[in-house]
Amino acid sequence: MYRPACYREDDTETLFAMIRAQPFATLVSANAGDPLATHLPLLLGQDAGGAATLIGHMARGNRHWRALERDQPVLAVFLGPHAYISPRWYRDEPDVPTWNYAAAHVRGRWRRGADLESTRRILAASVEHFERAMGADWSLRELEESLVDKLEQGVVAFEIAVDTVAGVSKMGQDKTPADRRGVVEGLRRECGAGQQRQDVARTMDNIKDNRSGRQ
Repeated sequence: MYRPACYREDDTETLFAMIRAQPFATLVSANAGDPLATHLPLLLGQDAGGAATLIGHMARGNRHWRALERDQPVLAVFLGPHAYISPRWYRDEPDVPTWNYAAAHVRGRWRRGADLESTRRILAASVEHFERAMGADWSLRELEESLVDKLEQGVVAFEIAVDTVAGVSKMGQDKTPADRRGVVEGLRRECGAGQQRQDVARTMDNIKDNRSGRQ
């Protein structure tokens, strides 16, 4: 990942917070030179010692999991808020169009769920997490056992033991305060209520002047 100094994000807790807020990821691996990618939600957890793990599942019909071996290195890419930035919004210094965004790259080792019990645990944790985020309390217990069995047979659950996490947050840190204010106002004025754009505007609102780190 390209990470100029003024956009580099190395704070693990900041990156983990973004991953928890934006859990839909792209899981990437290589098999004999053949790159494979799957789009799926991944949940982040940490044990008492701070070791981090991602859990998820993919369709059994997806050939990706068949190409993975235990402890094989994989990359999970998480994309945070992002938006097109028009040069019309700059106030101080003319510049070119760009795209502001935040992203985190997590590298780790893939491990398939060992049995049906671990598959059910991972599925239950995923459902409960996203239902709770919606203010609901639906769980797998609501389904007939035959449907749960069908679900478990149709997916492959897995864990990723996290080794490293690195991030970038390109949010106009190299711009003057006046240019950042112009961009924030432009996003809010011209781009309506789009959540991604409003999240970019909110993030830029909190940036301190860091033009000394411009690259």
